[in-house]
Amino acid sequence: MNPVVVKSVGRVFEALELFDRTRRPMTATEVGRALHYPQSSTLVLLKSMVVLGYLAFDRKEHTYLSTIRVALLGQWLENSLYGEGHLLALLDDIREATGETVSLSCQNDLAMQFTQIRMGTKPLTLHIQSGAVAPLFHSTIGLVALSEKSDDDITSLLERVNRKAKGGDRKGDLATTLQSVRKIRRVGYGIGHNMYVPEIGAIAWLLPPRTGKRSVVLAVAGPSSRIKAAEREIVQSVGTAIRHQVRR
Repeated sequence: MNPVVVKSVGRVFEALELFDRTRRPMTATEVGRALHYPQSSTLVLLKSMVVLGYLAFDRKEHTYLSTIRVALLGQWLENSLYGEGHLLALLDDIREATGETVSLSCQNDLAMQFTQIRMGTKPLTLHIQSGAVAPLFHSTIGLVALSEKSDDDITSLLERVNRKAKGGDRKGDLATTLQSVRKIRRVGYGIGHNMYVPEIGAIAWLLPPRTGKRSVVLAVAGPSSRIKAAEREIVQSVGTAIRHQVRR
């Protein structure tokens, strides 16, 4: 766990994410084993979450499971970001047209966080979990998100990233970043290969923000060789789909 995260808070969300991954009832022993928590701490955590209404306890089976309250927490955000489900329908349409993994992501401080994923249907598809993060300056989706910012704002963000970089962390180069961002501004989308995940390519677009809302980045990603071979078709089909969505 990240040392800057309060342990008790981190454990609550790790438990919720575990249930999201497994999608089944689990005993306290299973939860503790999966998350490497002491048994006594696991019981206290799960019982507290039951009292708060975020987990349900089955006394007969001695299992815990997330409640509908967890889903309702983010319902307002989904409506705010995706507006009446139009963007979610857009993801489905693009996944069907390309067969590749399609995602929506937003900037979260110095990283990009995936908020919606549609896994590809082709062999060797790219697997990403909702909530996962990618670096702001070393990913295609990050550079596309930066393309709506001023050069001064990008410079400030990069300085923060480089100050926080530790021994083995990759630092960003301002000249290279600005060159990439300016190209994205010019052509309207970004293309990158082997930037964040080896042998993976991605094409990403900055979606026009709804009034007062956060900008969202849409990306199509898969094996680099496949993305390169279908680059023109992907750009054309996604561009058409985005223009159609914007008019809705």
